[in-house]
Amino acid sequence: MKTLRKALDQLSIDYDEKKIDKLLLFYEEIINSSKNFNLTSLKSWDDIRNTLFIRSLRYAYLINNEFSHINFLKNNKLKILDLGTGAGIPSIPIKILYPNMNLFLAEASKKKCEFLAKVSEKLQLNNVYIHNQRAEILGQSESRESFDLIITRALAKLPTLAELTIPLSKVGGVIITAKGDYPSKEIAESKFITSKLGITNNISKKINIPTFLPEDNFIIWEKTAKSPPEYPRRDGIPKKKPIIN
Repeated sequence: MKTLRKALDQLSIDYDEKKIDKLLLFYEEIINSSKNFNLTSLKSWDDIRNTLFIRSLRYAYLINNEFSHINFLKNNKLKILDLGTGAGIPSIPIKILYPNMNLFLAEASKKKCEFLAKVSEKLQLNNVYIHNQRAEILGQSESRESFDLIITRALAKLPTLAELTIPLSKVGGVIITAKGDYPSKEIAESKFITSKLGITNNISKKINIPTFLPEDNFIIWEKTAKSPPEYPRRDGIPKKKPIIN
């Protein structure tokens, strides 16, 4: 646990032993469930700690530094969505460290949603709401333009991601996703659709702490106008036919 504690210190994230224990329990649940269905290909504590936990907590570091005036992670009146969350990444590690956050999880796989429900109960995580829905359906539901913050990891390339996430954000809301290497081509390809959906600027921030992990380049969109009602398009179309101009 020494490496995990050191990483939390470097990311300026407060913790206690109860939270450390919950991260360990989350790891055990991931390992046990991965024996039964395709939850993650990672098998060791080191890999899961580094790739799923610490790199997820880089989001918290970024949010706390760039949006300290909004206080996303400590204000339970704000709605935070993890879209296409899979095993609960990146949001469950963040939720463990910031238990007051108001978290919504959206995942198309029923098995993964069952895993998320079981984990939320075992870890005694309050204010967690699970949507077993595709992003395209959620984006045309009553949840449209209702979220203050949307986070994703490894969900899609940026032009597709824009269509799936931006319609779910409130005007004034924020969308954050992490890429490994700086995605210059994806950023260029996404500028047309992000502008069309209500984003004025494509912002990027590099995070390379803790330094023993590969760097992440975070893409940040701040929504300034409502999205046209025809987006997102129907199931599968944003990925098959991304809007690139």
